[in-house]
Amino acid sequence: MRQRRGRAIAMVTGIFLLTASGDTRGQTLEDYDYTNLGFRAFGAEATWVNATQSESTFGVGIRVDLGFLGPYIRIVPRAAWWSANVTDSAVRELEQQLEEVSDLPPGSINLGSLERTAWILGADVQWTLQDAVFAPYLGVGLEVYLLDNDGDAINGTFLDNMVITAGISGLIGAELNLADHWRVYSELRGTLVTDASNAAVALGLAYRL
Repeated sequence: MRQRRGRAIAMVTGIFLLTASGDTRGQTLEDYDYTNLGFRAFGAEATWVNATQSESTFGVGIRVDLGFLGPYIRIVPRAAWWSANVTDSAVRELEQQLEEVSDLPPGSINLGSLERTAWILGADVQWTLQDAVFAPYLGVGLEVYLLDNDGDAINGTFLDNMVITAGISGLIGAELNLADHWRVYSELRGTLVTDASNAAVALGLAYRL
């Protein structure tokens, strides 16, 4: 668990530094104008997710390309969903915490298997080329995570409540124009978020207006 969290932290830090070091010479505030934003493309993707406290799983996502706020700076809102079994070690850790606060002997609480579901809403700021046949990109994102644990032993208890938390992501990817209106893209994303820091790989298809 700690190793996966460490890899996610290293990935986010590295990508953020790369993004921040991009060439911004010759750009002024006049180059950035929100009036240039508009609905440009819509994409759907399948993702493989490896999150802390959860087993590896697959999820789905959608995204909207709003175009360029300024030179090379693209705004991309997104939504995603995944669900995975909570690891045995994380379940046991939770059981031990409950036993300690309840002053019960070890092994008194058995939560069985738990499942974690994540709904994600956010937006990315991406550095990329405009109108290129092949366009690699780097970016950072801010996200809201809605996390919900489910299991027979916790249904109807305080552990069954949904948790809302914020996350920050670093990402690297590339798009390829297949035809006039179609793009295929692949992306690697690392996210820091309480109890669900994760690395995800996405493969998607976008329709461009």
